[in-house]
Amino acid sequence: MYCKMVFLTISIKYKAIFEDRSSGKDFDRSQYISLKERVKSGDTIIIKELDRLGRNFMDTPKELQYIFERGIKVIILDTPLLSTGDNKLDYTINTMLINFLFYIADKERDKIQCRVIEGLKNAKDKGVKLGRPTRSLTKEFNKYYSKWKNKEVTGVEFAKLLNISRATLYRHIKEYEM
Repeated sequence: MYCKMVFLTISIKYKAIFEDRSSGKDFDRSQYISLKERVKSGDTIIIKELDRLGRNFMDTPKELQYIFERGIKVIILDTPLLSTGDNKLDYTINTMLINFLFYIADKERDKIQCRVIEGLKNAKDKGVKLGRPTRSLTKEFNKYYSKWKNKEVTGVEFAKLLNISRATLYRHIKEYEM
């Protein structure tokens, strides 16, 4: 027994591509807002994966409902069977399945957040210093510090001489004076 495979090539004309670089935890994303402003009844939105639309279990189905009510079709490339059709049965079944998948995506987001917090805690417990590495004071700092203190150089000049930002300079001064 063998399985016959059919490969179709489809040419798609598109009006615009919207790509968000931020998390799908909410819908306050610039590109998503632009998409909603531009899309109109009869248009089709193509989404690579369901959770790229959103990962919030409570809000994502509402957004999808908003899209459906405006007469906009949605195609989800990684789950084409869930793409919205025209009849009410397809819509009902797809809505239930989509809600379930959004629930899973939302739970996965929660798990990721917990894992990150656990990982940071474990790293701290092991003595790993997190964050930006501290820069040690150089010999030039002592030399220019006295000039800065005597008002022979300004803070901007002092920072430029050390090749650091003013914020870093003042943080070093604060540490030095403690």
